[in-house]
Amino acid sequence: MKLNKHLKGKYKEVEKKLNTKSDFKLYELILFGFLIMIFSVFITVVITHEILTGKSFNGNISISNSDKMKDFEEVYNLVNSSYYKDVNQTDLIDGAINGMLSSLKDPHTSYFNKQETENFNELMSGSFAGVGLEITSDEDQNILVVSVFKNSPAEEVGIKFNDIIIEVNGKSTKGLSTTEVVNLIKDPEKEIATIKVNRNGEVYKFEVEKREVVIESVESKTFEKNGKKIGYIIINSFANNTYEQFKEQLELLEKNKLEGLIIDVRGNSGGYLHSVTDIIDMFIPKDKVIYQIQDKNKTEKFYSKTEESRNYPLAVLVNKASASASEILAISLKETYGAEVIGTYTYGKGTVQTTHMLSNGSMIKYTIQKWLSPNGEWINDKGVEPTKFIEISEEYQQDRKEKNDNQLQEALQIISKK
Repeated sequence: MKLNKHLKGKYKEVEKKLNTKSDFKLYELILFGFLIMIFSVFITVVITHEILTGKSFNGNISISNSDKMKDFEEVYNLVNSSYYKDVNQTDLIDGAINGMLSSLKDPHTSYFNKQETENFNELMSGSFAGVGLEITSDEDQNILVVSVFKNSPAEEVGIKFNDIIIEVNGKSTKGLSTTEVVNLIKDPEKEIATIKVNRNGEVYKFEVEKREVVIESVESKTFEKNGKKIGYIIINSFANNTYEQFKEQLELLEKNKLEGLIIDVRGNSGGYLHSVTDIIDMFIPKDKVIYQIQDKNKTEKFYSKTEESRNYPLAVLVNKASASASEILAISLKETYGAEVIGTYTYGKGTVQTTHMLSNGSMIKYTIQKWLSPNGEWINDKGVEPTKFIEISEEYQQDRKEKNDNQLQEALQIISKK
């Protein structure tokens, strides 16, 4: 299975949580908002109570004298004390925070509990400690392997896509959630994870070493078209280490005297703003506008900062699933570099999010700004307009070979003639 398929599977799971395509800019904000602080204080009180007393929090709270906070306090205490069965106080607070953020009607603002925060941070860091598996739960509650990362311990021992994990370290996975299975695999007291899988009715047992797994978000190759060497780079996500991987792959391609380049961000739902900024900066001459950022008070232009630039023909492949950082890459290179944008209209996400860690290890992701193209266009809900509109062919959807990829073949044809 190709790497980009593995990573797309990984990001689909993240998208289920975000309910959107996402873009992150991490820096500290002084004020986050009164209501979020209230909930942060509450969670801190809970944790402090348990640390100081050694007892579980009894569920009764007192938040504020304001009428609305009194309403919340009253409902919380009523459910906690009088609901017909036991309730989990953490779940109640998670639900309250989710409800508050949902009231903003912003699909790009969301809440991550502690486990989801840890999983997300691992994913976006570009590396994680583990065996290199992505799992999900199917409709029959089987724990299914949806991707095996390249050069990972899991790949080395032979675990494959679609394997059903039936046992981890001697414990059956029947009835367990994916989080519980992940925790079994990551058990810090064990250096080796013993994993049994069912593969087409046959049971296989694997001893899998746990180590640092690097997520490779970039892959590349060279095509020859009309007598010209054209580089091809797929970016599957904009993680923390994507720029370094992209730079390494591009420099390897350029040693072969490239005469053109195609960057493929089809299906790439975005990632860190700094990552895409650094990549764009490699192509644009110094002091050219890369994009603009607009908040409540002002619009600020961001310029390329390095002396580095390129001048060979460039195309960016996009589709409806290209979002956020992918859209910044496409429209910035289109307007400032003169790159071709080939495919369909993109997703249309023109906002920037930041994250705020709460005291118990959970996290809020919320919208703080709009981003605009170098020329000041806001593509939100519209998407980036391609210079060459072309739908993917039915033939490629049925048989995903490069020769059937009509968008890629069109890009090769256009770049080879420049």
